[in-house]
Amino acid sequence: MNSERIIDALELVGDSYKQEALELMHYKHVKGKGGRKLAKIFIVAAIIASLFTVTAYAGAKMINSPEGAKKVAAQELEKLKEIGLLSEKLRFEGEADFVMELEERQGDEYWYERIFPHRYCVRWNPDEGYLINLEVDTATGMIIDMAIEAYAGEDAEPTEEFIMEVPVDDKGNTQPMTMYYYDNYEDIFDADMTIDRFCTLLAEYWGFPGYTISETVEDVFYNQTWETPSGDTLLSELGKMENFYLTVYFEGDQKGAPMYVQVQRFPGQVSLFAGTHHLVG
Repeated sequence: MNSERIIDALELVGDSYKQEALELMHYKHVKGKGGRKLAKIFIVAAIIASLFTVTAYAGAKMINSPEGAKKVAAQELEKLKEIGLLSEKLRFEGEADFVMELEERQGDEYWYERIFPHRYCVRWNPDEGYLINLEVDTATGMIIDMAIEAYAGEDAEPTEEFIMEVPVDDKGNTQPMTMYYYDNYEDIFDADMTIDRFCTLLAEYWGFPGYTISETVEDVFYNQTWETPSGDTLLSELGKMENFYLTVYFEGDQKGAPMYVQVQRFPGQVSLFAGTHHLVG
């Protein structure tokens, strides 16, 4: 073990281990190369002990309480903003108002038998124009599913409107109501965000080396197939495709089980869904 490797190894060892190794190296009853050799052996043993400690820590739950879930979810949201996946405009003031623990389960064939891990669902009620629902993995602390709704402000200009008949009594009488659509996607993600860019950032966040966008989405629930847009398509364009969701296979994820990206417009708001679920079905 040469000097450079010893220095590299010391980066993995706690200060107390280093100090003991130095004391051993200079111990007056241990002379010459023998002392240095014993010190090196001690450092190697310390590295092994440290690795066992890291392994044991990795096996523990990062989140073990509702309060912990709230804290981690807020931190991860900020992380998604920092890496550019979510807009800097996105605000989630105050503490999450709802937390629910969800046990590990395996999905059916419709969900490609994906194993959904033990997780917490964390929600922020509408404040500053948003409703945010997240699922955070208790083992990794990562957001594995998100649903974010952004409501158009009072000064926002509608981009589309339609009139629908709504019931006014139990006799079948109706009256027209005008509904308005808005394109306030920038409240959730940047205006120039493309499908490829969004999927690339998701892969980086989850630690996957790459991804493949499915050529088509065949939804057996609706018995319908949607042609998949190209990767350079703006993410906001998905919101103009009725019932559309993007199917994405990430390298290193559970084999044969995709993730989903979906953007939708509803009267008065736009929504982003990304992760293990989609709206259809």
